[in-house]
Amino acid sequence: METSSIKRFGFKKEERLKLRKDILKVFKNGRSVQSSYFVILYCKNGLDYSKFAFSVKKKFGKAVKRNKVKRWMREIVRTNKMKIPKGYDYLIIVRKLLSKDFEHIQFSQFKEAFLELFERIGNEENNIKAD
Repeated sequence: METSSIKRFGFKKEERLKLRKDILKVFKNGRSVQSSYFVILYCKNGLDYSKFAFSVKKKFGKAVKRNKVKRWMREIVRTNKMKIPKGYDYLIIVRKLLSKDFEHIQFSQFKEAFLELFERIGNEENNIKAD
């Protein structure tokens, strides 16, 4: 594989939302979109790239299951950056219903449900700019 494509699809350290103050800022000032499986809180970060944090409660299941869902979310973000609006901090929270359905859901279904929320964010933000 070519190194330029590896860099393009990378998930760099600066793209991770880690600091408590940044996560609290998203909670306090952010907007949200939700589906039956996810809640995404987001707010502008003033950068030309987005930062992401993923949250899965212990009630979701054992560590293996929680880690798998986080791996899936990171992989979708990593490979679909061009579909995700830039310049935002995102906090992605997994809902309890996904825990029940996770054993039976295919990665493609998971990906479709996940990316649909980012599409809604893009549509909402475009509508706000147009007003």
